[in-house]
Parts: sequence; C-alpha cells; structure tokens
Amino acid sequence: MPIDNKLIDDAGKKYRQLTEWFYLCCLAIFFITIYINGTTMVDQITYFNKLIFLRIEQAVTLLVMGKIVLLDKYPRKLTIKLLLIFMLITYICYRARAYEPLFYTVFLIGAKDVDFRKILKLYLTFGIPIFIVSAWLALNDYILNLTLQRPGDNTVRIALGNYSPSDAAAHIFYFMLAYALLKRFKWNIPEIISGIALLICVYTLTATKLDEILIILILLLCAGGYKYAVKFIQRFSLKQVRWGLWIYAVINVMLPLMFNPNSRIWSIINTLSSARLFFGQVAYHDYAIPLFGQFVYQNGNGSIKPGEAYFFIDSSFVRALLMYGLVFFVVAMFYIISSIESNIKQRNYNLVIALILVLLSSAIDNHLWDMAFNIVFLGMFADVQSDNEIVGIENESNTK
Repeated sequence: MPIDNKLIDDAGKKYRQLTEWFYLCCLAIFFITIYINGTTMVDQITYFNKLIFLRIEQAVTLLVMGKIVLLDKYPRKLTIKLLLIFMLITYICYRARAYEPLFYTVFLIGAKDVDFRKILKLYLTFGIPIFIVSAWLALNDYILNLTLQRPGDNTVRIALGNYSPSDAAAHIFYFMLAYALLKRFKWNIPEIISGIALLICVYTLTATKLDEILIILILLLCAGGYKYAVKFIQRFSLKQVRWGLWIYAVINVMLPLMFNPNSRIWSIINTLSSARLFFGQVAYHDYAIPLFGQFVYQNGNGSIKPGEAYFFIDSSFVRALLMYGLVFFVVAMFYIISSIESNIKQRNYNLVIALILVLLSSAIDNHLWDMAFNIVFLGMFADVQSDNEIVGIENESNTK
C-alpha cells in the first residue's frame, strides 16, 4: 500500500477513535446523572440535586449534538434534516414537559461509528455499581427505601433505593439483557446458575411478576434457546414481521380502551397486569390523544402527595401516544420496526431479539425512552458486528 494511503487510513482510524472516545465520555456522564436522578439518593444526599443533574444532562446532550453536526460528516442536506427532527422532538417534549425522547434521539444518532459493545460495557460498568450502592444505602436506611403492598396482598415489596420495586426489577432485566448481548446469548453453566440466583433474589425482594417472566426468557435464550428463537424468526417474511410488530403496538394502546371492569375476564387480566389497564383507561378518559404532545399529570410512587390518589401510566406505548402524541408514536414505532427488519436482513439476530424483548418489556414498563434503563436502542445506529458466523444457521427466506 502506498505510504500516502496508509497515512490517510491511519488518520481516519484515529479520528474515529477520537470521536468514539468523545461520545463515550458524554454517554458516561449522562448515564451516571440520569441514573442517580431516578433514585432516592438524589432526594436525601447532600450535593445531589435534581436540577443540577438535569443541567448536566442537557449540557452533555448539546455536546453530542455538536458531534453529530460538526464531527460525524453527514451530508449537509441530511444534517439539516436531523436538525429539523431535533427541533420537532424538542417541541413535542416541551409540550409534554418530559425530555427523555429528545435526549435519547440525540444519543441514538450520535452513536454513529461507535462500537456498540463498548456502549454495553460502559452501561454495565457504571450501572451495576450504582444499583448496588443505592440498594445498600436503602437497606441500611441512609436513603429512603420505599416499601409497597398491592391491594389484597400482604407481600411487602422493596424498591431498593428506586422509586418503585418495578424499577428495581426493570434495572435487573436490562442489566441481564445487556450482558446477554455482550455474550451473544450464550452463557456457561456458572453464569446461568448466577442468573437464576439473581432472579430468585429479585423476585423475593420486589415481587414483580411481569419483569421476572422477561428475565426467565433471557435465561432460557442464554441456556440454549437462542438458536431456536432465530429459527422461529426465520420462519416469517419481513412483511409478516413488520405487520406482527405493528399489530402488537396497536393492541397495546387499544387494550386500556377495550377494558371493561365489569367483565370477569377483563378483571383477571387487569389484576395480572397490576391494574395497568385500569390506569390506562383513566388516562384515555382524562386526556385526548394529541398530535404533538401534551402534559399528563401523574402521581407515581415516588411523588405521592398527601390527599392525592395514585395515578401513573406504566405502558410505554400508552405513554408515547398520550404524552408525546400521535406523530411521535407513529414515527418512533416506524423507525424501531424498520430497524428490526434491517437487522434481520443483516442477520444481526442478537440485536433483533434484544429489541423484541425491549418491546415486550415496554408493554408493562415506562422505560422505553429512559437511558438509565434501556440502552439497547443505541445499537440501531452504533457499529454492531454481524453474528452470521456465530448463529450457525443457514439464512432463510425472511427477505420476502
């Protein structure tokens, strides 16, 4: 290779390494602050302040936006389109008074040419210690440890320094999913035993049934079920996958509207979903579906005020539709589903399965756009290595 070309290649490689390092530093700062902001540490530890942390999150988001515009070398027309998208999402989030989708969109697009495995390692490196410290502080009464009971159930559920036991279980689900992605859904026996022990521990403390089912799915996939999951996906054409995911999303936003409290079957489903259908129906009753977002007043476990009843929308699908509007819901689902299709074509089945698990979780959890929990979406723009040779399965005809 001529020396000039080699110098150019080396310079390009160093440039990519520099932009990747810059992004990962911003992501680390953002992740630490947004995670701590979602725990009771921020309410009770001196120098921890929600507003200060929010300003830090906004500052590093602007830095990543600068990377996108100045360093990522997008064509000018595409850069203008991205800026218009940022402006639209900013407007939607301003109306909703919740900026998680804006932050996520910036970090998502900013993940261009960043090694996704490094993102996963960063997430686990900082997330697990924060979870452990928060849980230890809560269990030893240094910070508030919220304890809850479901109506008609005497089981005490512990939040471990989070604002709800479900949040604690959701963190464990996403930690295990990130680790499964790193190991390409192939765990050895000690890892599987550790996962089962963690599952039992989390269920004992939080009594969160739905998240535990998702954790069991991860364990089954990592214990040998991954290959069968890939074969199952390959049985469907891309068109069937696309329509199946759209139907799933629509069902999730329609279920609360269809809920009938006088029906025994619906009452059983509502109980199994921890009253998610009931509160979803209340949300639809009190708020119309907006085009570009609206503020939905919610009174969750971490912010219940004396004399006020609990009201919170858990389903990420219903939250997206009612808080951020019809335009955001349709565009977001279109991009997520298109990304799943694209990764099926490229045979990145580990990311496909992870994205599907995130969508399953989002039916019961409100963390779809919260980077303190869900880091998986960054893989839609980041550099993801294809697992063609790892799957060991002949490609089949889901390109139809």
